[in-house]
Amino acid sequence: QAVPRGPAPRNSASESPIRSKEQDLRQLTTMKFGHLVQLFMPLFCMTAASSGGGLQNQRFHQHMLSADALIGAAVALRNSSSSQEQVAFVEASDAKLVRGAEQRSHSVSAGHSRMAQIRLRVMGLKNSFTALSRRISHQPWELFAVQVTGASFVIASLLFSWACRKNTLNKRQAALKSLEDGALSVVSVELRKSHSALRPHAHSVTLPELERGLCTNIGEARMRSSGIVGLDDPTVARHLVAFGANRMTPPERTSPWILLLQQVFGGLFNVMLWTCVACELVLAFVLDGDDVITPVVLSLVIVASGVLQWWTEQQAEGMMSALQQMQAATLVTTYRLEGGKCVEKALSAEDLIPGDVILLEAGQKVPADVRILDCTDGALVDNSALTGESVAEPRNSSQAPAEQALTEGRNVAFCGTVVLQGRMLCVVFATGDCTLLGEIAAKIRTSRTRSSLEIQIEHFVHIIAIVALAVGVLSLAANIASPRIRGVSEVLENAATAFFAQVPEGLLPTVTVCLMIASKKMARRQVLVRKIDAVETLGCIGILCSDKTGTLTSGQMTATEFVVPCASGTLVEARLQCPEDDWPMEELSRLAQCGVLNSTAKRESSGGFSGSPTESAIAVGCDKLLRGDVEGVQLSHPQAFEIPFHSVSKWMLTIHEVSGPGARPVHYRVVLKGAPERVLEMCSIPQALRSQVAVSLEGLMKQGKRVLCFAEKRLWDIPSGFQFEGASVDSTNFPMDSFDFCGLVALEDPPKVGVLDAVAKIRRAGARTIMVTGDHPSTAEAIARRIGIIRAEDMDEEAGKYLVVTGATLEEHCPPDDRFDKEVMDPAVNPELFAFWDSCVRDTRVFARVSPMHKRTIVRAYQHLGGYITAMTGDGVNDAPALKEAEVGIAMGIRGTEVAKEAADIVLLDDNLQSVVDGIEQGRLCSENLRKSIMYTLCSKLPQVLPTFAELLGVPSALSAAQVLLIDIGTDIWTAIAFAWQPAEEELMTRPPRHPKKDRMVNGQVLLYSYGYIGVVQSLACWLVFMCVMPRMYSLFLEDKHPSEYSILDTEADFAGMTSYYWTLILGQVGAAIAATTSKQSVFRSGGPNKWLFLCIVLELVFGLLVMLWRPAQQAFNTRSLGLYQVCAGGLGFALVGGLEELRKLWLRNRSTPAAVTA
Repeated sequence: QAVPRGPAPRNSASESPIRSKEQDLRQLTTMKFGHLVQLFMPLFCMTAASSGGGLQNQRFHQHMLSADALIGAAVALRNSSSSQEQVAFVEASDAKLVRGAEQRSHSVSAGHSRMAQIRLRVMGLKNSFTALSRRISHQPWELFAVQVTGASFVIASLLFSWACRKNTLNKRQAALKSLEDGALSVVSVELRKSHSALRPHAHSVTLPELERGLCTNIGEARMRSSGIVGLDDPTVARHLVAFGANRMTPPERTSPWILLLQQVFGGLFNVMLWTCVACELVLAFVLDGDDVITPVVLSLVIVASGVLQWWTEQQAEGMMSALQQMQAATLVTTYRLEGGKCVEKALSAEDLIPGDVILLEAGQKVPADVRILDCTDGALVDNSALTGESVAEPRNSSQAPAEQALTEGRNVAFCGTVVLQGRMLCVVFATGDCTLLGEIAAKIRTSRTRSSLEIQIEHFVHIIAIVALAVGVLSLAANIASPRIRGVSEVLENAATAFFAQVPEGLLPTVTVCLMIASKKMARRQVLVRKIDAVETLGCIGILCSDKTGTLTSGQMTATEFVVPCASGTLVEARLQCPEDDWPMEELSRLAQCGVLNSTAKRESSGGFSGSPTESAIAVGCDKLLRGDVEGVQLSHPQAFEIPFHSVSKWMLTIHEVSGPGARPVHYRVVLKGAPERVLEMCSIPQALRSQVAVSLEGLMKQGKRVLCFAEKRLWDIPSGFQFEGASVDSTNFPMDSFDFCGLVALEDPPKVGVLDAVAKIRRAGARTIMVTGDHPSTAEAIARRIGIIRAEDMDEEAGKYLVVTGATLEEHCPPDDRFDKEVMDPAVNPELFAFWDSCVRDTRVFARVSPMHKRTIVRAYQHLGGYITAMTGDGVNDAPALKEAEVGIAMGIRGTEVAKEAADIVLLDDNLQSVVDGIEQGRLCSENLRKSIMYTLCSKLPQVLPTFAELLGVPSALSAAQVLLIDIGTDIWTAIAFAWQPAEEELMTRPPRHPKKDRMVNGQVLLYSYGYIGVVQSLACWLVFMCVMPRMYSLFLEDKHPSEYSILDTEADFAGMTSYYWTLILGQVGAAIAATTSKQSVFRSGGPNKWLFLCIVLELVFGLLVMLWRPAQQAFNTRSLGLYQVCAGGLGFALVGGLEELRKLWLRNRSTPAAVTA
């Protein structure tokens, strides 16, 4: 039914003034009621929707539409004079609301019954208010009462809304959030799809296409007036949901407590040790054994070893996190639209999203992948972190051709690179994981190659498990067949002891302590070891693949030679590193003045120069020749005009005023700098001198140096204030010919100090250094020759073809999926591919112009085809995949990117390659000491188990199970750990590297030494003392008496014999410990045991004497006091082992003469 709008016509004749006043009052009351309804209805409908919780969105919208209809009707009735219509409206609306409340109260669950009661009470309050409004009288106080009641009704509704919302707010918010996320996810998917399609072509699409693809505003963005550019607020919100923050997904990190559990309980060797603990506990508590100390001590040893290794690695991770936090992100100038206006903001790099327009200045790190919209002339970017090239690359805003790769575009800059010179207005087209940096980081999130130590421990555990199991089973059989009658518990205890005795309990703590010592020594040399077992692997490397820029070289361009023409018509080459008195200083000063006048480098407050690497290097060299008078030269020659360097013209020109006495320009000095071939074309130079310049230029470039040419001319008769114009040879308004040749300046990224010596030490250690770089082949080869990577003996005709291999050649011979398995590299299947890579692995010394993926391929080739353990050093993002692939990844701490550090096992905090040599030595020392510790520990295993089998022949008991455990846990384990502090031998760094799969840490030679040599010698000494020195032992053997038939004297004699066997074995182990400290070198020349090993040996002797002489120990371990003669006789074990070992080492030294190891 249509609601009448507007006031009804009033009959003034039939109505009195009082009636008119009553109607006005009723109209006012109705208007007030309409206001209350307008306030209350949205609250009530929102309350109903929220309290329903499970109502569908359709019903919620129906309630809202009903509320809007009621409010609209109430507003329409404000000016109506018909009270009947008002009453009808109130009754209809009231009935509708009551029906809706009843429907909703029936739809709620039992859990919402209390809410339903509250809802009905509020509806009753509303009905009371409606009834009151129908009975409005003419009195003002009644109108006031209606207003108070209405206000109370609104307050009650608010309270009701709060009560219901508190109960169901989470559900409603979750539902709305789900709907919102669903809608945004659809938008996000579409945005990401369009973004992924646009990204590979971001450098070649037109600006309007880029603008549409990124949903941003670019317009005519320029450096001086950015205009209406950037993202508006709604687009920012959508892009934040679609692309997230501008940060790479961090690698998944295992909880430190999980790592601790893995260190304590993980690994095959730990499983074996815990099995021993379990067996000992079963014997002690189930079979009524009496040895509880052994499982407790062994458990403490296992836990302590795991905790120490875990703690060391956690400290390294803490230092790594500190390094990452030190490199705080700088703020980036960003342009966004707010209210239709462009607003400049300073945002952190993480807040950037695709479509943002940003301004980058010299010195800033590029925070994302960007397309350059506008830039100053001569803008330069350092891409060495991505490409490995040390030369800065120019940038411009020109659209790139479609066939050009994104990485080769000059109108883009990538995340992680640095702006060296100029300013750039850019639009972000990729952030986070979608950047080139993020893609490379994603490719290194793979499982790490197993360390050589893990391989060695696994191999050793397999061997020792077989030996221990065999000995345990044989001991069990021997105890059962022994003439001595034993109970079940005693038989099992002896068998378990024999099994337990073969397990070198000290290996685990020895490994941990060795690695911790090596890690601490490396830390003192500014080396952060992130993965503790990487130190041992470093000692096994046969190939060191090293990046050039920042690793082998300093990473800073340096002016090395100034070549100037003399008055005699000849060229003079001045080396800045070797100043001489007969230099032509006038010509050199002229060249130096040209260098500082035609330059964009600026003097810093520290005294150095800022700018591009090339400009800064020239300025530093010229500053030396001018003796620090750079500012004086520049002030006396104010610049009047400049043509910036351009990648097409390859030269830069500046014009300077030369003032006369009246401070008026007398003439102009034009200085030209650029590529020699371009500058010489504009020079007037004699042919003889031109030939000399060509020869000098060729010689410098063969050394891998970058050469720039300088020339100048004077412009006379030019009026003051003349406006110079032009940007090329043909467009200038002044002559561009007849320049005077001033000289050449040679620049290079020089080798680091100490690199030559480090490469030589690596070669003497039997390893090869391979240069893997993205730089130019000629530059890389020149540096490789200077630092000894390429030597004269490597220059035979066949090998010379593969000395330097380029990335283009690698691309032609890359195996499918970088596979180097037998199927792909079978000479019968792919003879050409196999021949190429086989020659590369054998003869190549330099890989140049390689991509990041090429580096990983090279590492795999050396691993699979050459069978080498490889290490990869690097600092850039381009090195990260290879760092991850190599057995040992070594990153630079100063120049290294976070991606490279995250992928590496070792970080050189001072970027010094000499630290790698120290690491190789520490790794070899660690491996050597582990082998010595294992050899020492295994020496006593044979004499420990022989008495069990000797009982089968009627020999009296020579060693009890308790005494075996006493040797293993009481003395041997601590002496074995002390080997970790043993210093290196003389020939350690002249031996070829030990391959963990070919030359095992525990191999047949080690087992033969321990079991077949030292073990036999110790056993011989022990049995000689037991049978010949101790009274009654040989007699008991000849009498063949059963132990049950022993008299008290026989038993005491047997205990004394067991003590002598125990004491002789201890002294034999002392001799083995001292002998194992060296491999070939005499103990008397090496300095003997380290202080901790010496202390353990002394304590071992004291402990042995204590067990023999102390009454409680005698009762616990069945030992007896020995006479002086018997104690001294026990030294036979020490004398035999020590004497035979010195003779063996002397024979080895005479047999082999040290020879230089060639790689």
